[in-house]
Amino acid sequence: MAALTVTVAASAQSWQDALLYSENNYGGTARSVALGNALTAVGGDMGSIGLNPAGSAVAGYSQMGITFGLSGSAASATSTDPEVAFGDRVQTNWARLKMPNVGFVINMNTGNRSGLRRVSFGFVSNATHDYTSRMYAGGVNASNSFCGSVASSAAGYPEDVLSGASSTCDWWNLDEFNDTYGLDWRDMVAYRSGIFGNVNGRYLGLTDWDKDGHNTGVLAPLYQKFGFQTKGYKHDFLLNVGFNFNNEVYLGASVGLVRLAYGQSEYWYEAPNGYDEFPAIPFDTNPNARFNYLEMKRIFEATGSGAYLKVGVIYAPAGTGLRMGAALQTPTITNIDTRMSYYGKASVTGVALPSVTSPEWDDAYALVSPCRFNAGLAYTFGKAGMLSVDYEVANYRQAFFRNQTESRIYYDKSYFDYANADIRDILGISHMLRIGMEINLAKGLALRGGYGFTTAPQHNRLNWEYDPSDNLDHLVVNPLSAQDRLSLLKQQFSVGFGYTHGACYTDFALRYRIDPREYYTPYRYYDYEGTDYTDKYEVEEAPYAVPEVSASYRRLEAMVTFGVRF
Repeated sequence: MAALTVTVAASAQSWQDALLYSENNYGGTARSVALGNALTAVGGDMGSIGLNPAGSAVAGYSQMGITFGLSGSAASATSTDPEVAFGDRVQTNWARLKMPNVGFVINMNTGNRSGLRRVSFGFVSNATHDYTSRMYAGGVNASNSFCGSVASSAAGYPEDVLSGASSTCDWWNLDEFNDTYGLDWRDMVAYRSGIFGNVNGRYLGLTDWDKDGHNTGVLAPLYQKFGFQTKGYKHDFLLNVGFNFNNEVYLGASVGLVRLAYGQSEYWYEAPNGYDEFPAIPFDTNPNARFNYLEMKRIFEATGSGAYLKVGVIYAPAGTGLRMGAALQTPTITNIDTRMSYYGKASVTGVALPSVTSPEWDDAYALVSPCRFNAGLAYTFGKAGMLSVDYEVANYRQAFFRNQTESRIYYDKSYFDYANADIRDILGISHMLRIGMEINLAKGLALRGGYGFTTAPQHNRLNWEYDPSDNLDHLVVNPLSAQDRLSLLKQQFSVGFGYTHGACYTDFALRYRIDPREYYTPYRYYDYEGTDYTDKYEVEEAPYAVPEVSASYRRLEAMVTFGVRF
């Protein structure tokens, strides 16, 4: 099984967050995307500036352009064990408009016959990630429920804390309680909306609520639905300068200003698979109440801004079609602000239950993403076309979190010692290979194609393993197998064409992305026998098999660039 698993998320930072906000999946112009973004040694295109700042100095003209795109995601999801839950195979499609590239480059002639021939200045917005995805899973479950899982999660917590009756333990007054025991707002929302309650001194969910207060799993088969959606983007705004020396050596530098917007939502839904089969729930106010449905949502949003410096060089020996290029990007410091909230609602015939929305839990921190190095080799076959190959490397083990102060100037990372230790233990070097080819079919008409792959930044996984010598569980770092690493490989294929008419040009591209299969744990059970909430982080035993959803994604992007050279 692939190692990347998405669990019902908490608000704490993790190695997955560091990877999510650090990885690049380059957008660009339609030409750069069609060529697989293998442009480190080519330059001349505004999409290439994000790969190599020296690319702006290659063209002997000024230009401006804008790129429009459509990003689509198709997901197929089902349970890894259809006998447990979520056994239906559900197809989900979603698409969003985007603008992966816009900008201009002003190229000025110095008048020199040798030495510094031209200087270029540019401003380009270039997409470096697209977070569009949506997945739903569903099916009949006769053994366990989300409703029961949140009841088990709350076991041991005082009821006045869950209800808000305690003046010192409400949403924003949880310091003395939450810092010690880690109470989840999800549990509070579920309790206050009636998804679970206290029955004879024990927390039981609506789906498990028998008259004696015993936990029997679920009273009758349920239809369940689980959804997971992401949206957003990561864009680099590049302030660029480039230098052309004798039409052979091109140097460039860019200040990159990063803008990040990421949204994530989870959705849980349960209802009787057959209403006539589901027994009555004995509420005090109505002993014959009938369960209709419950739903819960978690909304998470992150915004960030950061900066880095990137320098590059392209060497094109005179009299040859050969070009060589390289670029180095410094670590990126990104200040990130996050918000999260929960919504819960339950419907029971004959009982009025409130829908509950929690306040927004906000947080702020800084992420230092690793430096990046890329190199390229290209060959131009006269006027017939061009072949280019790029290699890029980044060591994600170098990423780490820091505290974000109000001034956003001073940073300290001691608060994130555990999260940063996980990054060092789990992540490592990721390699990217990109290949692009352009064939000139006729004057002003070019056909393009590209391919690229990215190896997994995740090298290891953490497991709790029992050591009989001290009778304790220890967190152990285990390397991923070669098969697991291969299953996490990302690939992309692209095609496109371009047409130039006078000073104007139009480019079109299609890109197909194959991402790793993802695994989701919609909910977890906790030990019903234990009532000590200090043991919540040590729970390994569960009364029921934990459901797991497997989802495969197909991502297709279409984009068109309109530009003018002058």
